[in-house]
Amino acid sequence: MSRRSLISVLVVVLAAAALAIGIAASRAQGSTATLPTIAPAQLLARVAAAQQTTKAVSGSVAWSNGLIPGSDLTSLFGGSGAAPTSLTGLLMGGSGRLWIQQGAGLRLESQGSGSDFVLVAGKNGLWSYSSATDSATQYAPPAGAGKPTAGASPSPAATSVNPVSAITKALQHFAATGAVAVSGQTTVAGRQSYVLTVTPTSTTTTFGSLRVAVDGTTFVPLRVQVFARGDTTPTLSAGFTSVSYRSLAGNLFTFTPPAGANVRHTSLPSPQGLMGGAGSQTRPAAQPAPLTLTQARARAAGYGLVLTLPRQDSLPASLPFAGATVAPPARGHGATAILRYGTGFGTVALVESQGVTGASGASANFQQRLAGLPQGLATRTTVAGTPGYEIATALFNVVAWQHGKVTAVAAGMVPQATLQAFVAAVS
Repeated sequence: MSRRSLISVLVVVLAAAALAIGIAASRAQGSTATLPTIAPAQLLARVAAAQQTTKAVSGSVAWSNGLIPGSDLTSLFGGSGAAPTSLTGLLMGGSGRLWIQQGAGLRLESQGSGSDFVLVAGKNGLWSYSSATDSATQYAPPAGAGKPTAGASPSPAATSVNPVSAITKALQHFAATGAVAVSGQTTVAGRQSYVLTVTPTSTTTTFGSLRVAVDGTTFVPLRVQVFARGDTTPTLSAGFTSVSYRSLAGNLFTFTPPAGANVRHTSLPSPQGLMGGAGSQTRPAAQPAPLTLTQARARAAGYGLVLTLPRQDSLPASLPFAGATVAPPARGHGATAILRYGTGFGTVALVESQGVTGASGASANFQQRLAGLPQGLATRTTVAGTPGYEIATALFNVVAWQHGKVTAVAAGMVPQATLQAFVAAVS
C-alpha cells in the first residue's frame, strides 16, 4: 500500500463513507431491548468472526453525506435527483441495491431519475457503468500500487471495496483510540441490532462518535453513523434498509459492457496525485519506528528535501510532536516527510513533499491543482504570503500551500482555529 499524503486523508474518509464503510443509511425504528446483554469486547469479537463466516449479504441501501454543509455537492457530482455518473458521484449520497458474496465480489446499483449507475468489483476487475452517458469504465489499480503478491485473493478488486471488511477493520482501529460501549439496541433493515459506539478519548478533536448497528443474530454491521462533536445528527451515515443473507448468483459479479456503450480503461486515482507526493512508493510490511525531529530533518536533507518545521514555542499546547516518517524519492516524485503532532483523534499530520522532480515541476503542478479546485469544496487562502487552499468540514480541516519547491499539507480532525494556529507556527 502506498504512503498517503495529507490531502488524501479527506478523500479517503469521503470515499470510506460512501464505498468502503458500507454503503447505506436507514432510519432506525424504535425498538425494545430484546437481545441478550453483551460486552463490547464480545461484540467486537463476534463482528470479526462474522467477517469470516458470512458468505453473502445483499439488500436495499441508502447513504448520506453532510460532511460539507452549505457547499453545492449536487453541482459537483451530477445534479439533484440524478444517479451518479462516476465513482466520485457516489460521495454525494443516494440509494440503490448492494450485493456482496465472499470470494466472488461486490455489485452496487444506484438509481436516479431517468438514469442508473452500476459498480461491479469481481474476477474480471473493477467496472462502472452510467446509463446517463452510456459509458463503461474499467479501472486498473493506482499507478505505483504494485502487483498482487503470490497467494493473493483471485478477486483483489472485490476485496478492496468490501464494506463488511472495511467496517470491521475500522472498528478494530477505532477501538484502540477510544472508549467502546454497547449503547443500546435498535431495529435496522428489519433486524434487531446492537448499537456499538466508539467515542474518542481526545477532548481536542472534532470527531464526536462512531455508531455501528450490528445485526444481533448474524453480527454483520448494518449501519454506520459518524457524528461530529456536539452534533446529534450524523455527518456521515450509511446502512441497509433491507437485508438478506441468501447465497447469490455468481454472474452478478461479472460485468459485460452493454452493446454500443462507450468503453474506456483508466487507473484509479492515486490520492497522492492531488498534491504531487510520492504516490508510487510502497509501505513496508513492518512499520519502522517513528523518527525524532532531528532524525527526520537529517533523513529528508539526505534526499534533498529541506523541511520547514513548526516553531515549538508557537504550537498549540494540544499538539506536541508525536513522530515522523520520511519516504525516499521514487518514479519522478521527490521525497516526502510525514510529521505527526497531537494524540489519537486529535492528531494533526503535516506532509511536506518535493512533488514532481524538476526545476519548476512542483510549483507548476501546485498552481494547476489550485486553479482546478471545485468551487464549494475548497477555498483559496494565503499562507505566509504564498497561495494555498483550505478545506473546512464538520469533521476534517485541511490547509495546503507551497513554500519554495515544497508542497505542504496540514490536516486533522481538529477545530479549524486549531489547524490555522498550527499552520501559522509552521509558516
